[in-house]
Amino acid sequence: MRLIETNTLRLEPLAAAHAEEMFEPMSAPEIYAFISGKPPASLSSLRQRYRQLERGRSTDGRQLWLNWVVRLAAGQCAGYVQATIFPGSTGVLAFVFAPKYWGLSVAFEACQAAVQYMARELDVSALYATVDPLNSRSAHLLTRLGFAEVPPTSYPHGKVEPNDRVFAMSSVD
Repeated sequence: MRLIETNTLRLEPLAAAHAEEMFEPMSAPEIYAFISGKPPASLSSLRQRYRQLERGRSTDGRQLWLNWVVRLAAGQCAGYVQATIFPGSTGVLAFVFAPKYWGLSVAFEACQAAVQYMARELDVSALYATVDPLNSRSAHLLTRLGFAEVPPTSYPHGKVEPNDRVFAMSSVD
């Protein structure tokens, strides 16, 4: 995994050192209305979580973990994009952004760059994402990226939360 740059963003490989800058943006309660989890309990707990993710692989080595902090050209951290790549070149895309960046196309640009990287550098052939049924912003973003809603039974990577919508992009490029 490497640094990805767009015209207005930098996607930096996540490191424990990002915890201090990410603590405030990731502490907004609005973020957690549609995703499991809670705001980070403390800076040290966020740092520890990031340290675990820095490994870049699951403990059994079968999953590749990609995590990027999204930084604006002005220097602020806006959120993160993550993907888990499974054997067989399929993956799951996720993203979390601070509310003040919602609706500004920051997430679209960051996710688009990450998807292109995964297709080009890692030969990922299909991506999936799951979305809370009330999270219309994320569903819209996935549609803009080229994902299509599919039946939950087509999700190949474990259990889907009850009522979650499943999106797939089978031609990643």
